[in-house]
Amino acid sequence: MRKELTRTKQVLDKQTVRRIIETSVYGVLSLNGDDGYLYSVPLSYVYSNGIVYFHGSPRGYKYDCFQRTDKTSFSIVGQSQVVPSVRANNFQSVLIWGRLQPVADTAEKLSALRALAEKYSPGIPDNEDEIQHSLNYVFMTKLVPEWITGKQAALEVRETAEKL
Repeated sequence: MRKELTRTKQVLDKQTVRRIIETSVYGVLSLNGDDGYLYSVPLSYVYSNGIVYFHGSPRGYKYDCFQRTDKTSFSIVGQSQVVPSVRANNFQSVLIWGRLQPVADTAEKLSALRALAEKYSPGIPDNEDEIQHSLNYVFMTKLVPEWITGKQAALEVRETAEKL
């Protein structure tokens, strides 16, 4: 697994990486698909206690791919702004490498579902009712990070974008 970024001047600091992971709305997860093809799927997620959680239906193609994938990567774009004058994108992104594991423990599943509800539906009065209703049929998996990197656009692109 390649870990270090080649362009070290574009590395994001740990605080910015964490902010992007915690506040972004979705990321793209790479799974093992059929016939040797990768299946990259955009997913809602929540980052809690250093773990990335995903939820979904316990049937269908995505579920099947989760079952045959252990090692994976998850990409999150925290910012993207086209800067035409320098023919570039003023971006910030995070890449998480790690291993997928099904969440079997009920307490952990409840905690993750509550964190998802708080992230995507804060303050909705019936969140707990929906969580309890879905607890027995929602499939949940977690990505345990082994390596996390963050990258941003080159300095010239960032400086030009600030002037726009």
